[in-house]
This record gives sequence, C-alpha cells and structure tokens, in this order.
Amino acid sequence: MRRRLSSLILGAGLSLGLSSLAIAQTALMADGGFEAGIGAWAEHDPNGKDVSISGDAFLGEKSVKILSKDGNIQQAIQLAPNQPYTLSAHIKGSGVIGVKVGKEIFFDANMKAKKWSPVSVTFESDDTGLVYVFASGRNKGARFDDFDVSPVDGEAETSTRFISRESGGYGLSPDFTPGQNFDLLGWTLSVPVDENKDGKADNIKERDLAGGFTMKPWFYTGDDGGMVMRAPNKGPTTSKNTKNVRSELRGMLRRGDSSISTRNNDGTPNKNNWVFSSAPQKAKDKAGAVDGTLTATLKIDRTTESGKKIHHGVIVIGQIHAKHDEPVKLFYRKRAGHKNGVIFASHEPSGGDDIYYDLIGERKNYKDDPMNGIPLDEVFSYEIKARGNFIDVRIIQDGAIIAAHTIDQTGSGYDAADEFMYFKAGVYNQNNTGRADDYAQATFYEVKASFD
Repeated sequence: MRRRLSSLILGAGLSLGLSSLAIAQTALMADGGFEAGIGAWAEHDPNGKDVSISGDAFLGEKSVKILSKDGNIQQAIQLAPNQPYTLSAHIKGSGVIGVKVGKEIFFDANMKAKKWSPVSVTFESDDTGLVYVFASGRNKGARFDDFDVSPVDGEAETSTRFISRESGGYGLSPDFTPGQNFDLLGWTLSVPVDENKDGKADNIKERDLAGGFTMKPWFYTGDDGGMVMRAPNKGPTTSKNTKNVRSELRGMLRRGDSSISTRNNDGTPNKNNWVFSSAPQKAKDKAGAVDGTLTATLKIDRTTESGKKIHHGVIVIGQIHAKHDEPVKLFYRKRAGHKNGVIFASHEPSGGDDIYYDLIGERKNYKDDPMNGIPLDEVFSYEIKARGNFIDVRIIQDGAIIAAHTIDQTGSGYDAADEFMYFKAGVYNQNNTGRADDYAQATFYEVKASFD
C-alpha cells in the first residue's frame, strides 16, 4: 500500500539509552561498516562460530559474516516517533536484514547473491521511536556491510511486513530469537542448567536475554514464532528454598542498568522493584513503580505425567513475588489421562499458608476431567492486576473474560515499608517427584508488564 509520508526534521540530541543493546549516539546508526568490529551491534552466536568479522567488504576493509540463521546481530536505535525511514545495506550471499517496530517486522532478503547487492527496508517508527535493526544468515550464510538508516521525505511505500498467522498476529517470526520477537530488556531468565557450577540454576541477565540468548530445549523460538519455555522434573533450582525447577522470566524495572541492584539487602524497595499503592509513602518513594499489571498470551504444550499423582501436570505460569512470599501465583494443571486442564490461583499472606481460588475447573477434583477446562495447545491469556490491597486475576479467550477473581489481601502484610514486588512469567514446574526425562512446556505469544 502506498502512503503519503510527511517531511521529517530531526531534532538534535535525541534522548537515548532505552535498550541494553547498544544505541547509536551521534548518528541514526553506529558501526554500519564494521571497520571497528562488531562495535555497537549486539551479537548472538550460540554456536561460537556463526558471527565473525570478514576481510571481504563492500566499502572499506571489513564486513560482518553470519553463517546461518542461528547467528544474528542487532542494534537498537532511537528515532523520531511516527516518522518514515529507510534501512539500507549490502549483502553478499544468503541473508536477511530487517527492522522490528513494535509488533511488526519489516524485512528484505537476498538469497543467492554471488556479488555485493543492495537491499533496503522502508518503515515507519511507532509512538516510542525505538526500533531494532537486525541481520541474520540463511542457507550457507552471507556477509553484510554498509548499513545506514536515513529519513524519508515525501511519498514512500513501506516494505513487506511479517506477521505470523500461526502465532495469532503477534508479529513473531520463527527465524528470530526471543529477544528479537519480544521486548525482554525488562526481564532476566532462570534456566534449568548449571553451567557455571555454582550449585544453582543459571540466571541470564537482561542484556544477554535481549541480545538474542537461546538455549534449546529450555528456551528458544518455536516454529510458530512463540517463545518456548521448558522445565524438567529434575534439575538445578534457583535457591535452597525451593525444590522445583523452572524456566521463568523475572521482571527487572532497571532494564539493563546494572548500576541498580536487583534488590536491597535489607529488604526495602529499590528502583528495580515495585510496591503496592497500599504501601507507606516512603516505600513508594524508593520503589521503581507503584502497582502493576502482568499480561500474557500462551498455550500449554506439555505437562508432566510421572511421579506422585498429586504433582502430576502442575505448572505456575505467572506470579507476583514479594521479598520472600508470593501475593499471587497462577497455576495450570492437567492430569495424565485428562483432556482438559484446570486453572487456579493462590494467595500467600506474608509468612502464612497458601489460600487457593478456583478459576476454571476445581483444584481439589483430581478424578474428573474438567468439562470447561483448557486443553493442551489451546491459546489463552491471563491478566494479573495489582491495585493496592486488591489483586485482580482474569483468564481471557477470544477477547472475552472467561474467569475472574479478585483477591483481597488486606492484612496480609504486603503494605509494609520493607516489602517489594516483581512479576514472574514462564514455566515453574511443580513436580519434583517424577522421572528426570519428564517435563512441562509452554509457548508464550505475548508477555508484558505495565505500571501505573
């Protein structure tokens, strides 16, 4: 579709620093020619051999070589909001360049170029102005050089937009890493491995996660573009206080700013965590936000089937976590032999025992297959909304609320000056008694934390 695009006048000194990925400081893009190496680009090379600097260049003496789609580079750029731009580059070989703008991906590809060939992408920035430029290899790979982003003046036609139909129109590509498909700068990730041999599950920091981290089979992009998380029955845990294994995101308000600690040692809030609006004013002043909403769209791919029956098929898929306890956890459970799964929530008063609330099906009914339950591979959404001493939990399908409950946590102790909150989303497997090769898995199509 051809559109009339208005003239663009760029103001000097655009406010930058919105991403852990390097953002161009003095030009729209930095290190587009790779003469100083990777430079401002974030590199994703899980195999350790797919991304390198090459001496075969279109301009100058260097380019970047990406051997397969497993490797990619990306750079976050702050542009003027709602304005047209063109991304241009040269490719030699089989590769793709593109721009991710919100939930849309604009791209161009060159699949068999034996000589250096120009490619370009015309796009329009969104309300934030933040875009992600990326390049990845295909087939036997490609070299890339001479990247540039420039404003468009006058009439222009936007390039091909990719919105995966299989993922429900969420703008996800099976060829991109989770960090390209999702804004993961506001999260860390716990994965069920212990590569650093510290006796705990490894934790992936915001910068690495947003920069393209993947680790099959525990965290990767599925064939439909969704973000796949898997947690086995047996494996490293996050601390000595839990016996259960997870592949789970942890909200980080600091968004990659490591000068802000994950949490204060004395338990008081800091700018990386948030508090309820019922907290004392001094706690609200210290916190990074007040009240918040976690929304996610997902499907459950698999639940566990071995071990003690009480543990079969139980997963925590979302929660608000406090300093020690959980004001809310959202569970999905599908028992072996059942077609459908139940969904329920829990509230744990500070230092107290869990109180449970049925949302879909009955938590205590282990025998009957819930007639109105949600089966594996069926997409649904949830919303967890905090508003002072109340937490609203909603389950949504096809735009309609199909189950809801409001938790009144008055007197639960979370309005104290030394409490703080953070969101978690993913697969927190509640079965630690089954076979080591048994696992739970879910695919997420949207995860978002927002704050008042």
